[in-house]
Amino acid sequence: MIMADKITLQRKKNGWSQEELAERLDVSRQSVSKWESAQSAPDLSKVIAMAELFGVSTDYLLKDDVELPAAAEEKIPAVSSEDAPRKVSLEEANSFIAATASSAERISVGVLLCILSPILLIVLSAAGEGGAVSLSEGQCVAVGC
Repeated sequence: MIMADKITLQRKKNGWSQEELAERLDVSRQSVSKWESAQSAPDLSKVIAMAELFGVSTDYLLKDDVELPAAAEEKIPAVSSEDAPRKVSLEEANSFIAATASSAERISVGVLLCILSPILLIVLSAAGEGGAVSLSEGQCVAVGC
């Protein structure tokens, strides 16, 4: 299989149009069309970029006698610069940790208040029923809230 056929095959496996591949390689759609029709050959830098995009070796693209192993023929998702993990600086990491610690304190206080609030209501309600406190049930609920 010649390089033109391999480019077409890999482009279609990834579900890209000629225009989408051209955008990813920063070339014109006409360039991709000429490569696929074997009217011209891409520069070496574009061959390397295509190999990375398609997840294949440059040998596969350049040599007519090199075929993909069966396992590699399945669609390999390309990682674009938009999908690549963002690198985080040490300052950003420390800032995130500090913000997380600060919010953790506020969250823990909120959870503690949510846990303790019904306890006062239960104690006042039980005291009101036992006669220890002369509050009605409605008053106990109001104080508990």
